[in-house]
Amino acid sequence: MDPNALVSAPDAHRAKVYSAEDQFTSLMNRGGKVEFFGSTLDIPVQKRFANIESIRSYVSGLFGESELVHALGLNPPTIRERKGSAKAHYEFTSQIIAIPVTGQSATWALRESVVLHECAHYVAAKFAPAGEQPHGPTFTASMLLLVQAALGDQARLLLATGYLEIGAIVGDHEKIFESVKAP
Repeated sequence: MDPNALVSAPDAHRAKVYSAEDQFTSLMNRGGKVEFFGSTLDIPVQKRFANIESIRSYVSGLFGESELVHALGLNPPTIRERKGSAKAHYEFTSQIIAIPVTGQSATWALRESVVLHECAHYVAAKFAPAGEQPHGPTFTASMLLLVQAALGDQARLLLATGYLEIGAIVGDHEKIFESVKAP
């Protein structure tokens, strides 16, 4: 995929994706038992990172040790410290994830959900058709795959339901990742 195709596309789904992920992150901050349509789900507490090296180690493990993610055939993305603390981002042209790690106001970015979100951009950039929006169906399918690999099926179910409830388009992972052999 041409990385510039994603950069220039308007991103109509961004607000919906962020809204669903904000709700999901709130659940992951506390973890524990969640009542879900008559069932009780046990959700892990999301990891918090101390520095850029701990983020790199986590991402390396996710891409190298998780059968689901390893099957994608992707090397772990490059992670760098981002100056400022207002946002994390994925650089589509250089394929680098930038995360703020210093300063009191950067603590929001040192969470597993933020790292998974930026890694989902990296995965989506490899599988999305040209012109797809950065938070489009390939992104949501990528995020759900990473959440499942890192946090389990129950966490994936909660995020998928959040995406659908808020009206975000969820990509068909079987079609998007059809070239990937399942573990």
